[in-house]
Amino acid sequence: MYKANIGDIWIVLNPKIKINNKNNINVELEKRPCLIIDDGHGFIIEKSNDYLGMKITTQDNGIRKREIKNWNEVGLKHKSYLRIEAPIKIEKEQLIKKIGQVSKYDLYMYLNELSDYFNIDVLAKFK
Repeated sequence: MYKANIGDIWIVLNPKIKINNKNNINVELEKRPCLIIDDGHGFIIEKSNDYLGMKITTQDNGIRKREIKNWNEVGLKHKSYLRIEAPIKIEKEQLIKKIGQVSKYDLYMYLNELSDYFNIDVLAKFK
């Protein structure tokens, strides 16, 4: 069983809901990078065995995203962005492989933006 830490970037199995032209709903699992922002110790979400992560995407469509400036140094293959507006719950079984880790400074900046977006005081717990 894997153990992720806050600030790690992991490849995770992420469920994706697809609706076809006949309105049938299918759930597919796709491998996607995510930044771990809570390791289950109650930093942002309540204490649990689950993680909280921010999805990482290569698409910059203007929706509340933050560019990962040193994307190649943290294990990503392409210029990438964090989806600040859409943190997701990640179960341990979804963790596939750790690919890198962001700096404490960058993590602080991402959490600050998350705090502003959701109007919560994440950083007080982070110190």
